[in-house]
Amino acid sequence: MMEMGVSIRCHTMLLWAVIFCSLLCFTSSTNLEDPNLCSHWESYSVTVQESYAHPFDQVYYSSCSDILKWFKCTKHRVSYRVAYRRGQKTMYRRKSQCCQGFYENGEICAPHCTESCVHGRCTAPNTCQCEPGWGGNNCSSACDSTHWGPHCSNRCQCVNGALCNPISGACVCSRGFRGWRCELQCEPGSYGHGCQQKCQCQNAAQCHHMSGECRCSPGYMGAFCEEHCPAGKHGPQCEERCSCHNEAVCHHVTGECSCPPGWTGKLCSQSCPQGTFGPNCSHECQCHNNGLCSASSGRCLCGPGYTGDR
Repeated sequence: MMEMGVSIRCHTMLLWAVIFCSLLCFTSSTNLEDPNLCSHWESYSVTVQESYAHPFDQVYYSSCSDILKWFKCTKHRVSYRVAYRRGQKTMYRRKSQCCQGFYENGEICAPHCTESCVHGRCTAPNTCQCEPGWGGNNCSSACDSTHWGPHCSNRCQCVNGALCNPISGACVCSRGFRGWRCELQCEPGSYGHGCQQKCQCQNAAQCHHMSGECRCSPGYMGAFCEEHCPAGKHGPQCEERCSCHNEAVCHHVTGECSCPPGWTGKLCSQSCPQGTFGPNCSHECQCHNNGLCSASSGRCLCGPGYTGDR
């Protein structure tokens, strides 16, 4: 009976060892500390051989007073012996696998995106983290001209038609502008892309900050404003007509008349007063004896009976 008890205990310990190993010996290549790793218990059946105490009827003889049985009576007692049988045992084991929305990728549980992230990476189930300059659910849409950065979430600050870098947000200025927002025109004397070109305008003409075209000062004309207005014209863009008389010269800027000798007045329409001659009638005649003085040259025209320069 003692041997039978020891054998039963040994088989029971072996069974529990199998169960314990099934609980602890489950391995996975995934890092068990991965926050995206989920675990659950699952059951399974195994066929085991188990021992049990099998009863049987044991017959033996003992002395008795029955003369008919020759003083030898038959007796019965129940005894037990170790027996074996096959049985099904339900086991439990812990199973670890990536949580829903994740898949096993080496030693980590990586998120899964149904749509592939074209210009970005999958950071959560069906969630793309776009690279700067790209947006949309799967990062396939380039930022428009007014937005930049990841998911095109930043608004451009550029002005005056400048282009916005979709990655950094830096402004690429149009011709004729400068500044971090392209809010400033080129400094006087420069124009074009990056304000790198030098103006060629003359005579205090203004240079267009974008094209470099010269805006002539009043009285000048030509591609670089290097020429005076033509005769008879003056003022801005040489569009005003001169009003001078008697072949007076008109100033190309102001239109002021420069009178020829012998003429005076704002429009040079008046002859010099008697006794004066020359430019602006600034000289006095030197003629004597009633000689007439030429208003232009001052030459004396002698009266009857007189001769000589004066």
